Amino acid sequence: MDEIDEAILRELQKDGRMSMAALGSIVGIAPSTVFKRIEKLKKAGILERFTIVINQKCFEHTLVAFLNVRVQPDGKAEVEEFMRDLPGILEVYEVLEPGDFFAKVRVQNISDLKRGVLVPLSGLSAVKDIQTIIAVRKVKEER
Repeated sequence: MDEIDEAILRELQKDGRMSMAALGSIVGIAPSTVFKRIEKLKKAGILERFTIVINQKCFEHTLVAFLNVRVQPDGKAEVEEFMRDLPGILEVYEVLEPGDFFAKVRVQNISDLKRGVLVPLSGLSAVKDIQTIIAVRKVKEER
């Protein structure tokens, strides 16, 4: 990966729908070369997927929460699989301390958080503890 690849990645992070011509113009290479480099980045696993980012301000009642989940050591795989498939959980990270998993959740309200995420998750026998942190304002987010 060189400076041009890094520039392509930076620009795609700003706007993943940018045309090859516009991207080529910004980084100073031909659109066909941009296409080839993007394909190379995809094959190398550097670019996993293209996606969209929804402006959550357009949805009045959305709640973002973070969960610190502590589990029994022998139940990690079960909890991980459960969280991977649970609607509302956007991201899950295995962490070292103070818990075992850290998850980002987006739901409509606190009732949905409790009913749709916390109750099912705490129902797993391997879950020892869940600490919930409710976000009040997004300060910065990058993709």
